[in-house]
Amino acid sequence: MKRLLMLAASVVCAIPVLAQTPTLPSRTSTIFGPTGLFSVPTADVLSARKFQVGTHFGRDLSTVAVNAGIANFVEVGVSYLGRDDADNRTIANAKVQFIPTGFENLKISVGVIDLAKAVERSGYILLSTRAKVPPEAEDTVSQIILHAGYGTGLFREKIIGGAEGVLNSHWRVVLEYDGDNLNGGLRYSHDENLRLQAGILRNQLFFSAGYTLEF
Repeated sequence: MKRLLMLAASVVCAIPVLAQTPTLPSRTSTIFGPTGLFSVPTADVLSARKFQVGTHFGRDLSTVAVNAGIANFVEVGVSYLGRDDADNRTIANAKVQFIPTGFENLKISVGVIDLAKAVERSGYILLSTRAKVPPEAEDTVSQIILHAGYGTGLFREKIIGGAEGVLNSHWRVVLEYDGDNLNGGLRYSHDENLRLQAGILRNQLFFSAGYTLEF
């Protein structure tokens, strides 16, 4: 926990804010596949005709995920889990996004991780929305995006969610609660396609990368 707080504090102090700069897309895969934070999905989905390859490297878990946007509100994917303490597995994922009429800043997604129960089938519902930036943080954070919901299976039938603090067009601070652990780190969007992440996940250091293409 101390390492997580120190990481967040040092990042906020070290990275300059680029005012009035368009924010690059930030969608990237989680360790189990669906687009989201680090392990917690969000209500975001890949746009139609886009697919993304993502990798995650941790101390005892490494994954490779491929996601695709079937329509502007449907995302499907497959993930390979390389585990040091259990057999390796391939799992399939899917989620659907809803945007309520009259609430353009609110997104809702319903999804399933591991459809065939190769590891543990997990359902979830997530809401994502933008929050007002506190006046005292406006010099550091340009946007705050909140995610909250409920998950079963891997998420232990608990409330899950997180937050993204947009520092500038490239950098974000990401925090999440996966039903058991508070995780946090940095996300870097190099351009419209490449994402890089690093931080602390389940009390372990991790690194991940994602690349988005259009078909």
